[in-house]
Amino acid sequence: MGSEMYQNYHCEVDPKDPFKPLYQGTFEETVEVGGKTRRYLLYIPEGARPSTAGVFVLPENGKTADDLWRESGWRMIADTEETKEKLILFFLEPENGKWQFDEPYGKPDGDVAYIDAVYLAGTQRLKFCVHESKFYLTGCREGGVMANMAAMYNPAVWAGVVSVGGSEVPEDYRKAAAADFCTNLDGFIDETHRLGLKKGEIPMPAWVIDDPEVPTGTDNGTAAYWRASCGITETGHQTAPDVMEYVRTEEPPYAPNQEKQAFRVCTSAIAGASADYANPLLRRIWKDFLYRQRRWMSGPGGDLRVTKDPVADLGMEYHYEEIGGWMREWYVYVPEQVKAQPEKPVPLVFAMHGYTCAGEIYAGNSEWYKVADKHGFIVVHPSATPGQMLMSNQACDPDNVPLPAWNFMHNAPDGPDELEFFRAMLEKTCAAHAIDRSRVYATGHSHGSVMTQVLAMAMSEVFAAVAPCSGIVFQMPDMNIRSLPEIVSRKDVPVPVWMFGGEQEAWLLPNKPTADNETGDSLRIWRGINHIEPAMPEEFETGWTVHGRWHDLTYRRADGAPVVNFTWVDYMPHATMTEMSFRIWEEFFSKFARVDGEVRYFPDGNHT
Repeated sequence: MGSEMYQNYHCEVDPKDPFKPLYQGTFEETVEVGGKTRRYLLYIPEGARPSTAGVFVLPENGKTADDLWRESGWRMIADTEETKEKLILFFLEPENGKWQFDEPYGKPDGDVAYIDAVYLAGTQRLKFCVHESKFYLTGCREGGVMANMAAMYNPAVWAGVVSVGGSEVPEDYRKAAAADFCTNLDGFIDETHRLGLKKGEIPMPAWVIDDPEVPTGTDNGTAAYWRASCGITETGHQTAPDVMEYVRTEEPPYAPNQEKQAFRVCTSAIAGASADYANPLLRRIWKDFLYRQRRWMSGPGGDLRVTKDPVADLGMEYHYEEIGGWMREWYVYVPEQVKAQPEKPVPLVFAMHGYTCAGEIYAGNSEWYKVADKHGFIVVHPSATPGQMLMSNQACDPDNVPLPAWNFMHNAPDGPDELEFFRAMLEKTCAAHAIDRSRVYATGHSHGSVMTQVLAMAMSEVFAAVAPCSGIVFQMPDMNIRSLPEIVSRKDVPVPVWMFGGEQEAWLLPNKPTADNETGDSLRIWRGINHIEPAMPEEFETGWTVHGRWHDLTYRRADGAPVVNFTWVDYMPHATMTEMSFRIWEEFFSKFARVDGEVRYFPDGNHT
């Protein structure tokens, strides 16, 4: 079946419906593997978000991607998914009708390499964007075996795998995968085995559904492999008549950035489960298992989190209103302790996502709601509108489909006015809730980091402190925020700042500041804004403290207030962490307030 048989369309960004998928329908795609061209089908449902989940579906032997497209229930699930994080489908197929699951481990031109090539194509953002934390694998019968094999070969990039009647992974393959060093840690390439992580040590949420009626359907050790990867040693418990669930009980590595409930393996034995493409099980596979966890790349191999819909699971207020001619979206999190005393003024934190992301995803990845629950303040997570981000790096290919990007450079002439948007959100939030206007803060990741710094410089009188994460004060072609009229003409108003970066972000934010690199130059600007003299330090070697993974550089004003700070984190890629959110609040935001226009420092955090 050729691509002309499938319906699809391409449209432009509509200010009245900015999150509408710009490509929608079914697309026939190809990848090159070992000199051979392999095909697959891509399905983008109506209503898919600019950054969302991606599910790889592998059929049994004798079936094609077209068979899956026509006869499986996956398109129905994609079309009817009610959460914001809808799913994009990748329908794969065996070569010449048969998966080669007896292929040796690491075969460069085999079926696992084909699945890996489709994954890499799925990260290119040419027609869509699957968020890096939400790639999943599932397969039926022989396709289930291949799904498990692909997950074992490249475990750090998948957030979950489900096989139906396809659990019989060859023992030699499992042993080879378990013993092999994992060099691709999703954002951290560890070719020297510095961390010594084996693939069998990368935790993988997995549901192994046996079907004794098919040759590949009896588990021969695959479930045990995944339980070992998750560090699960306890006995399971029954969660449904046909499901045994195993969940890690001990704290996972790099807590609190991971949730042990996401270290989950389920097993089932259901005769006939794999018949008819396992259609009766598909909604359970998606809703009860795959959707419920994600792998955010803030630690080696990715940090596992439980997926929480901001509205359905966390009770956030959802706003979708026209501001400045554009429909804009934001989420407001109000902890129960704040709701219990609605008249008591509380602090407010704006937390901004990065390029390609969205408010609902960043709410879960940063987990600022957990910090708010503990300390009693309100969090606002806004969403940027799709647009082109003009930068010369691997993430910003000019062929990318327009994806959520903050329009602070006004490079979209008819695009949204971000300062108007933030002022509107501020006033609307203050009208609806008791906000302490002396304690308003901003933080953000990557492109949201730059948005944070634009806000801090253009609306300095609003913020008591800011924490930009993984983003410099850009001075690059087409992205020099220092040239913006609203920043050039800014008033001389100090704003305390804490910048964060990861060891693996040297391409953007070098972890060792110098007088000649972007990090040093950004610190110079912030020292100047906060009246620390000289603006450019004589050297950057002093003033550091080390706490585990954290390397902190602090510059204080005369009263001891840490007004300019920079931290880089061991082996962290371009990401953010729950632990970072807690540090930002507990060690920084909580200690500053803007009273009568002046930034005051409260070292014990007591503002009364």
